[in-house]
Amino acid sequence: MDATIEAVETFLCDPTLSELCEILKIGDDILDVINLSENQHSDFLAWLFDPREGHGQGDQIVRDLLITARQAAVECGLDGRSTTSRFFAEWPPSRIRTASFGSVFTARELGLKATERVDLFVIDPDNKFVLLIENKAGTAHSQNQLDGYRASWQEIVASNAHLKDYSSVHIALDRDFVGGDWSERPSNGYWLHLGYDWLKASADRALLHVERGNAAARLVVSYCNRQTDWESPTSQRAITLAAQLHQDHGMAIRHMLEANTGRLEKCWLQDGSSAHMIFMLQNKAAFSLLRETQGMASIKETLVAKGPSFSRANIKHARAWLDICPPGWEQFTGEEWWPVYLHVSYTDSTKSKYDIALILQTGHAKTEAEGEQLREYLKAFDNRFAKRQGTSLRRVVLNKEIGLSDLVRKLEEHANRLKTVYS
Repeated sequence: MDATIEAVETFLCDPTLSELCEILKIGDDILDVINLSENQHSDFLAWLFDPREGHGQGDQIVRDLLITARQAAVECGLDGRSTTSRFFAEWPPSRIRTASFGSVFTARELGLKATERVDLFVIDPDNKFVLLIENKAGTAHSQNQLDGYRASWQEIVASNAHLKDYSSVHIALDRDFVGGDWSERPSNGYWLHLGYDWLKASADRALLHVERGNAAARLVVSYCNRQTDWESPTSQRAITLAAQLHQDHGMAIRHMLEANTGRLEKCWLQDGSSAHMIFMLQNKAAFSLLRETQGMASIKETLVAKGPSFSRANIKHARAWLDICPPGWEQFTGEEWWPVYLHVSYTDSTKSKYDIALILQTGHAKTEAEGEQLREYLKAFDNRFAKRQGTSLRRVVLNKEIGLSDLVRKLEEHANRLKTVYS
């Protein structure tokens, strides 16, 4: 028997594959069945922000957004004269945590022209503010668009007397934005740019609600899981199983995925006799996850194969990211995660280019003092760590849009340099 075919047959016998297929069966989750358009994303966010909806989260999701936005507003360099900056100067975390946002309602249209329509408005008539949220799910914001929306809203405010007491907060959401490079964002003096990370807190809370029997909260968990790198315990288990299968059956998985690069149904029409292809058609979710995790799993195996400097235990990955604790830095690990790690993510949807960032999370150090000592070490590695020293999370982009061969080389170079800064 051909060695590749024998490897595939061995792979199909692995009980880990059976467990993965079982975990990924679609149950009562509608988002497993449909993909949301950009407008539908905004409709879903409107549902999340409405405290009277059946998701059971009340006004907590509005609070999650405001807490994250307040932290970003302190760091991102907004123009101090902007309405957004002035709003957050008056709303510290203590006020956000203790205020009620129960009067909030949402609107998709609020007097703007059809060609100048902000995606979503969140209005609080008690606290007197309007959040203007321009939401992008995979496309880029533009300077002209954001400036135009802001100017049009200023005209609306000027022509409606009852809005004169309201604060206007301009938020540009982008699912792919992870923070740290606000200076490169369009209209960054007036629009606060955020990713979807604020949804992680919502997901954690909703998961507790699901465990308490609130079935509607499952939809919150599902949406947050898809829009951020937050993973539910079930999703974490599935990714762990996929990573194990890549490790144990790399050749077989590569063969099956590379032999069927288009739509499986079309491949089946051309070669309907292949039992391997039929199995893939019968278990699409499992092979979709194996395909999604293949890139990061391949990087992990390449790094491990390079030699003892990269330990398998110090590399974690999911569908679209890979984290590496640099050799030697594991000694500083706290209870939850590494306080210092290299983060690899795809540059765009083509998954052919990568970004590398070095991340410091002082809260993951064993002590507060050690966390600040790590910051001092990293200043010697890159002086950008000297900026915004009051923040517990600091992300510095080291490389952008590099290919796979350069990625591995750069990770080795960064790891070797990092060895020298704490010794």
